[in-house]
Amino acid sequence: MISPADRRLGSREIFALVTITLGIKFTDMTATLLFKETAQAAWMIPLISGTVMIIPLICLLKLVKSFKDKNIIDITYQVTGRYMGFVIGMVLFYIAFSATVVDSRSYIDIINTMYFTSTSTTQIYFILIGASYFLANRGLLAIGRTAWISLPYIKASLFFIIVLIWNELFFGYLFPFGGYGLKEIAHNGVSYASITSDLLFLTVLYPFFKSYTSFKKATVLGIIVASFELAVFFAVFIAFFDYPLIKYIAYPFHEITRMVTFGRYVSNIEALFFAFWSVASLIRFALYLYISTAIFSYTVKIKEFEPLILPFAGLTIMLGLIPENVVQNVLILRSQAILMITSILIFTIPVALLLTAKLKGELNR
Repeated sequence: MISPADRRLGSREIFALVTITLGIKFTDMTATLLFKETAQAAWMIPLISGTVMIIPLICLLKLVKSFKDKNIIDITYQVTGRYMGFVIGMVLFYIAFSATVVDSRSYIDIINTMYFTSTSTTQIYFILIGASYFLANRGLLAIGRTAWISLPYIKASLFFIIVLIWNELFFGYLFPFGGYGLKEIAHNGVSYASITSDLLFLTVLYPFFKSYTSFKKATVLGIIVASFELAVFFAVFIAFFDYPLIKYIAYPFHEITRMVTFGRYVSNIEALFFAFWSVASLIRFALYLYISTAIFSYTVKIKEFEPLILPFAGLTIMLGLIPENVVQNVLILRSQAILMITSILIFTIPVALLLTAKLKGELNR
């Protein structure tokens, strides 16, 4: 029989969730967006973004430590009051759920374009979100343990890709390091800071974690590892394709997996990497669904939020099918409406909450 303490996630499960949900972002069009903005310097952006996100992370860590077993929504209500707490909660819900919808549609476009060209978008969407719902409905413990079990295999497959293409990489393509200039690097590093912001939403689930120490250790280490991983793969993409060719390739990671060969006689092994990528995607969107539902439920004061996961899964599919093409979904919705706006809100909300709590004397010393 599982004790109540064993039902909470420890540092290893939290670390796995952070590294998988953040690290997988180099497999979508995030890289292409950054290459268009910063050229050869795109690999620096995750490092800057991760550094910027340390500030709101520290603010949230101070808040959850001070308010003990309360999640960030309950803390927001206590610090800002009933009406402002509701507004901030709904803003956080908008950010989390819009990311779920837009990013899931982006992954559907990847699968439809690169792997199953004859299968309809709707069918693939139902399969991905249906599988994500099945995992999310099993609970956060199931998501965390699935992430921890899968982590070594997912990371090993990524390392294997780099090993196989190592002789094809020319790191001279990374020069000049400055790309379009230091000003553009700094600006985009801050503007796209939200690419490493997913771990901040884990504070919504803080009561489900074993201890403050495990949460702090896992999140700090997770954002460092994930930022480094993103930087490495962005650099690998440039070293493999060169610039400016890379900015015209929508899915560089998946293009590389299609070119990988293992020895003289073994080719077309992209199916192997697709399997591990699919598992990582499943874990990511299961966590997204769980977090989005939790934020909404805590904001509107619903105690049991698990029954709402299914309606939100259906709503994700309905909204995700609205964009007509990948350009509208990624270049417009994700780049402008999600990443940049989210970066501002995710940075300012935790800082404002901490300052407000400090001014009201509600922080425990």
